[in-house]
Amino acid sequence: MTWQLTTFTLLALVLGVGFAWYERTHPSSKVLAMVATLAALAALGRVAFAPLPNVKPTTDIVFLSGYVLGGAPGFAVGALAALSSNLVFGQGPWTPWQMVGWGIIGVLGALWAPLTRDRLPRIPTAVLLVLCAYFFGALTNLSTLTAAGGQPSWSQFLVTESAGIPFDTAHAVGNVVFFLAFGPALVRVLRRYRARLEVRWISVLPTPDSPS
Repeated sequence: MTWQLTTFTLLALVLGVGFAWYERTHPSSKVLAMVATLAALAALGRVAFAPLPNVKPTTDIVFLSGYVLGGAPGFAVGALAALSSNLVFGQGPWTPWQMVGWGIIGVLGALWAPLTRDRLPRIPTAVLLVLCAYFFGALTNLSTLTAAGGQPSWSQFLVTESAGIPFDTAHAVGNVVFFLAFGPALVRVLRRYRARLEVRWISVLPTPDSPS
């Protein structure tokens, strides 16, 4: 019981900090709409590819959202995508784990941007998306052990990880395929939209020498 309470408290803290961080950025109505649209797109991608176990474009969309829009919007996109898609797949004790997992992946995307100087190298990014798949798989495996009751041991975790390797590998391969298929194009679209958000209109008062 202590383990479950501790993990629940930690998950709640991470989600609270993540959404508070997003709120403190004071997102405009356009940013709010963009985050909601991307979260819905990520959730829809998960639902659309449900017949293929663990193959989904959700991780790519969340990662690239953070890459272009920043850490706070990236976290929000990931967490909301998990929450909304589970309206179809079913809510449960695994939902906060998935929200945190995809939220962190959105933040990782934001951290990747300055490291690559916004150039989005294909092979290193694909490798990072593979690692994201195994990271997300480890979190979901831990959530399964936590829901089973008691404090999981390392041996139980390793057994669960070993059993989940085929599913995590499918997730990783899917991430690479989806990234190569639409990743650069999605980044270009998001950058154009971000550029429009950064436009500032300045009113210029006429000078005495200017023609009337």
